[in-house]
Amino acid sequence: MKIGNNSVIIAALGFALAMSATSCSVFKPSSGQEGSGKGLQGWVESEKEAAGNDIKSAKADAEKGAQAAKAEAEKAMAKVDGKLQQIADSQVGGTLAGDWAIETVLGKKAVGETPPFIKFVPAESRIYGNNGCNIINGQYQSDGAAGTISFSNLATTMMMCGMNNITDAEIGEALGLAVSYTMQAGADNESILKFFDAGGKQVMELMHRDFHFLDGTWAVVAIDGEPVNLEGMKIALDVDEKRMHGNTGCNIINGELETDMDAANSISFSKIGMTRMACPDSGWETRMMVALEEAVTAKKISSDEIEFIGSNGKQVMLLKKSSPIED
Repeated sequence: MKIGNNSVIIAALGFALAMSATSCSVFKPSSGQEGSGKGLQGWVESEKEAAGNDIKSAKADAEKGAQAAKAEAEKAMAKVDGKLQQIADSQVGGTLAGDWAIETVLGKKAVGETPPFIKFVPAESRIYGNNGCNIINGQYQSDGAAGTISFSNLATTMMMCGMNNITDAEIGEALGLAVSYTMQAGADNESILKFFDAGGKQVMELMHRDFHFLDGTWAVVAIDGEPVNLEGMKIALDVDEKRMHGNTGCNIINGELETDMDAANSISFSKIGMTRMACPDSGWETRMMVALEEAVTAKKISSDEIEFIGSNGKQVMLLKKSSPIED
């Protein structure tokens, strides 16, 4: 059969159309949509729009992340600032903390049946002490940066005092007048605290008397400058409880620890009792008891060492921080 030219042309056009349809399917959007019916151009625009949306989403996520990071940074800085303020406050509180002997009050030397003093307890915002006859306590507020101080809710016991001309009433009056304070180092690097009234007049002067460096258990390492070669010789001290507990290396000892507000680091040991176990006669036990009786001053050498000084100004005992005593 003879095929005409027209039939050939028709067949060629059919093949071309089939190929065209096949090639267009290669560029179909993967989503199954036809790019809004625009073929290849529609797919390009669709992908461009999707990419733009991804960029916008990434930018939004980045901005959110940046804001979250900024918020965390600000929170961390606020925490740091708060911590620094707490440290500053504790340092201010720490300068007032402890025992202060009242030296003068309203222009007079402070006089009492017992040495008058005030103990500041920053954690409680309270003071405790003695006005020379009666126990005193109350509340206080202070601002170290501004140098202001005030006392409130002051109360005392009501014991009768046998000594005349003591300054107990003046101490209560001066505390009520105090509105500001200064602190400075004295001749022996001891802290001196002064209170002033609203007119700037000094109403009280106090000297720092902090004996708490004695607290803990101490090994006796030397007596009268001679190294102790006896194991187990220790004493444990508790300033607040005014107690001493120890071991001579053989016998157990107990006694009372007294501190004196009239003199810096002044101490004494009394009412010392001792068990009566049979011990090798090395002589160290007797020397330890004598040294405790001779001690009139305690001094801090370092955080791990203290010494007791006798009335002649010489060291009678050297002690080093130790583990608790085992009875």
